[in-house]
Amino acid sequence: MQAFDYYFNLWGNFPDQIDRMGNGVDGFNTKIQKSTGWVENFAKTCTVFDLLANYVDKVGKAFGDMAAPGIRLNSQMHDLSAVAGVTGDALKEIEGYARDSAKAFGTDAGTAVEGYKLLLSQLTPELGKCPVALKSMGESIQTTSKLMGGDGVAAAEVLTTAMNQFGVSMDDPIAASKTMADMMNTMAAAGQAGSAELPAIKAALQQAGMAAKAANVSFEETNAAIQVLDKAGKKGSEGGVALRNTLAILSQGRFLPKDTQKELQGAGIDVLALGDKNKTLKERLEMLKPILSDSALFTKLFGMENANAARALVGGTDKLQEFTDAVTGTSSAEEQAAIVMDSYAERQARIRQQIDDAKISIFQATGDAALWVGALADTLVPMAQMVPLISGVGSLMAWTKGLDWAGMWRGTTRVVTACRYQMLFMNNELKTGIFTSNGFAINMLRATLAVVRFGTVGLMQGLKALGAFLLSLATTGGASATFAATASTAFGAFKLSAVTACRAVSVAIINIPIIGWIAAIIAGLAALGIYFWNTSVKFRAVLKGLAAAFVATFKGVWDMAKMLFGSIGDLISAAFRLDASAIAATLLRMRSGFSQYGSSIGKAFSDAYNAEMAKGAKKKEDKPSTPRMDVPAIEPVDVSGGTLQGTGTGTGTGDKESGPGKIRNITINIERLVDKFEVHTSQMAEGAERIREAVATALMGALNDVQLAQ
Repeated sequence: MQAFDYYFNLWGNFPDQIDRMGNGVDGFNTKIQKSTGWVENFAKTCTVFDLLANYVDKVGKAFGDMAAPGIRLNSQMHDLSAVAGVTGDALKEIEGYARDSAKAFGTDAGTAVEGYKLLLSQLTPELGKCPVALKSMGESIQTTSKLMGGDGVAAAEVLTTAMNQFGVSMDDPIAASKTMADMMNTMAAAGQAGSAELPAIKAALQQAGMAAKAANVSFEETNAAIQVLDKAGKKGSEGGVALRNTLAILSQGRFLPKDTQKELQGAGIDVLALGDKNKTLKERLEMLKPILSDSALFTKLFGMENANAARALVGGTDKLQEFTDAVTGTSSAEEQAAIVMDSYAERQARIRQQIDDAKISIFQATGDAALWVGALADTLVPMAQMVPLISGVGSLMAWTKGLDWAGMWRGTTRVVTACRYQMLFMNNELKTGIFTSNGFAINMLRATLAVVRFGTVGLMQGLKALGAFLLSLATTGGASATFAATASTAFGAFKLSAVTACRAVSVAIINIPIIGWIAAIIAGLAALGIYFWNTSVKFRAVLKGLAAAFVATFKGVWDMAKMLFGSIGDLISAAFRLDASAIAATLLRMRSGFSQYGSSIGKAFSDAYNAEMAKGAKKKEDKPSTPRMDVPAIEPVDVSGGTLQGTGTGTGTGDKESGPGKIRNITINIERLVDKFEVHTSQMAEGAERIREAVATALMGALNDVQLAQ
């Protein structure tokens, strides 16, 4: 195995060059850092304070989220205390019931307290003095809300309506809470057995509850009757009104009309038994079945507006009993609520309320800490966001201090001076009215200034000219001459400003890249129209005919309208008189009027057209016509010896340098036809026949030109 050693020696100024390069790089880096250092520092400052602001904001939000359930519960409890006058341990006890209800039913504790407030306001504030009864009623509200999509307020209104309509006594709050639970189960069972849901039952009870209570109809049988009427199409409050009216008629007894009592007694119905409050509603209704088929008597008893509802109740007593049995002594609401609360969402809501209950405990333990943290966060976040701006303003002020203000001022003065001279030059153009196009921007600016100048100086000069002219008319002698001279000068200034404004606008429009071309095209079309107007008789005749037809159209409109409306009136009158001949005559007059109207328009066009054509023909006849010349016959030409010979007036020459039969250049002059007629040929080697054909062709062309000219 062999080993090799390699040695490298570097001599000269290589280390010095390396050092110099390093120093150069260091200097370059230093300059870059100086030029970008303030940007980096500003960015770092913004980043730091942005992080600080975000951190403070997140801390504030965390404390806010932690304290939110406690804040809501605290607000609701203070409202409850204000309504019921409950304080101290009783208020604490109610708060505990609300928190327990929230964990049991998965609703917010503040919502539970809202239900307590509704109970206190709808039933009696005295319930606040019995927290146990308030808790039981609150649980009934929570249970009912599960059947109404979680709407606790609607559930409280349903239960309190039932309690108030049936006059449940609040003297014993515990017994009242038990009655509310029974009513809750009854209404839930009724909604389950029949077709009317809880909101419809509430609306019906608002109308019929007190009447049912006065007629000694049980709550269960009332709900059953509501379901029967709902099946018959009397839903909600309409069913309640129908039940109320039916109960009122049944309770009249001996106060029914005498003829009605007589008819009922004839049918074997005891009138007094109909109003017997010791009988159930079913028993009273069944007494009326003998007259169910007697529509007249049934309608006489209940009235037309209540007959159908009463017929549904009397005919549905079996269904009434079935519904009554179904809603009596049940726990339907609790069973339905248990099924609803077994869902995933409800179980998740109960877990969430357990966490919120812990948050409420932390909120109550920390006291006002959350209050101060939230307020400080709301203050520190905008301050942290403002710090980079303040720092940036300071850096900007330091940067502006080093600007070349003198150079900037010199540049500004140069621009202002140039603008000033440009404005002076433009003003001179506007005064003289002599200018050319200087580009789109300058043209538009000058046009604007010209219009403004005309609107101010020009109009003032015009008013001055008018006033001086009037004074020159009112005065005599030297004063009149002075005013006349002033009026002439002022009018000249007014005219110059108006012409200048029009010219400036015209130049600006013509030099707009697209609009200028459009204006040029319009001008070209106008020129073309003028040309045809001046040269074509038929063009003028058509335009004048159209104008005459247009005038005739509008002139005949009024006469046509009078004829039309008059004919319509005559036609209506004849139709009422059944006068066939008058109707036919009126229609004929209308048709004749339309025909005359169209004929007058056509005649106006035709008259104007023919008049213009006749006028053009007359002008053509008056013009001196070109005399028609008779062309002498052309005889055969002999070209022998190179000499052109023939008869008629004319001259001919030939070039004989090329020898016989080879005519190189020939010129033929024919006069008296069109002043002078020349035919030139070059290097023609053909014979006399070819020359004759050329001359004949040329002469025929000349004759055709003369014919066209005539």
